[in-house]
Amino acid sequence: MAVRDLKNKGRDLFRRKQYELSMDAYMEYLRFEPDDEEAADGFFQAAKKNRELKGKGLFGGVFKKIGVTARDPKKRMDQAFRALAKAPDNKGLLMTLGEAALDAGAMGAAVSAYNQAAEVDPEDSEPFKQLGMALGRKGRIEEALNALRKACEINPRDQEANKLRKNLAAEGALKISGYETAKSSRDLIKDKKVAEELEVEVRMQLTPEHAATEIEKLEQQVQENPEDSRLMVRLADLYEQKGDEALALETLEKALTIDGENYDLSVRIGDKKLRKVTAAYKQASEALKAAPDDEGAKSAFAAAKETLISSRLAEHGRRVKEHPLDLAERFNLGRWQLESGDVDNALAEFQQTVRDPNRKVDSLRFQAKCFEKKNLLGLAVKKLEEAVQSFPTLASPKSKEVHYEYGDLLERQGDKDKARDIFEKIVEAEANYRDALNRLSALSN
Repeated sequence: MAVRDLKNKGRDLFRRKQYELSMDAYMEYLRFEPDDEEAADGFFQAAKKNRELKGKGLFGGVFKKIGVTARDPKKRMDQAFRALAKAPDNKGLLMTLGEAALDAGAMGAAVSAYNQAAEVDPEDSEPFKQLGMALGRKGRIEEALNALRKACEINPRDQEANKLRKNLAAEGALKISGYETAKSSRDLIKDKKVAEELEVEVRMQLTPEHAATEIEKLEQQVQENPEDSRLMVRLADLYEQKGDEALALETLEKALTIDGENYDLSVRIGDKKLRKVTAAYKQASEALKAAPDDEGAKSAFAAAKETLISSRLAEHGRRVKEHPLDLAERFNLGRWQLESGDVDNALAEFQQTVRDPNRKVDSLRFQAKCFEKKNLLGLAVKKLEEAVQSFPTLASPKSKEVHYEYGDLLERQGDKDKARDIFEKIVEAEANYRDALNRLSALSN
């Protein structure tokens, strides 16, 4: 059998629901073609389906039997795949596979492994950082920047991720702008929009003196070229660095009147406005905490909260209307609809966003909240039970949080035996987690 036939065999066996044989075929193929991202993804699909059929208690002592200890990176990859066949959601094994694949130059397998690790624990910045590195080495600049941006959002203090992001953006901007290979000015503007987006990634923080000089220069250029939205965006950047948020926002809005189809620019403007109302809400909240009986503070907090909710609904609603397939924005819209009391529409959004692997667990949790508000506790329990299945072990803070919510709802529904089992698992993992130990004691008695 030719090597490429092994990949086809893996696909065919998966379609026939022979998942264990499908995994074997993919693993055999990946020994010869370790850089095939599609094959690695196929392996993980088969492994997850196989685990669903046989139950989640498969990890047992597998890792002890299949140690990932080989010095040769390709052999380490093979060992990691064999261990992951039994535990496809083990983040440690996934990161080990990604590292071995990077060492072996198998970027496709590395991308697949880090994608899986990020899905398992979306609150850990490391898988996103490594994913960005692997995608960058494959030349997929835009995807790499998105992964690194996510890593920086999770852990803003990660200097390595910030540096990688800046360097990769600079490299991408150079390639996309065409200065390396351009033969004419026409070549240089082929991908102008993408180049502009990458240019934003590499904006340098200027000293106050340099910023003042640059602002004066750009203001003159804007006067000479009043229809150049790109110049206006750069000028807004400098106003922002200077600390003049109001003028930065005004300049960005002028740029949007010129480039009305620029969705990214509209999002940036929307984010600025949302930050302003969020800051006002936080200020009102702090004032209320300081004087909880003050009627004026209560009134100001209520008004700030109402403004925040209405602003969020309007902005995320606009984005969903313009990009209905953007599941991240649909998720944001659903959260604020739920906050506003619009439970039915919120539930409809979360039933869409559950298709996003990075938001599946949170979408299920919010669906449970919606069903609970509708007094449909059976459906709420069902959704949390599905969320819990994404965490075969309680290794991460999120896994314990989801289990706690599940146990709490089970107890309130009256299923005390199941609730006791859940709190027992939490206590076994971390005895001091919230009030789990007290809850378990009460349920046991």
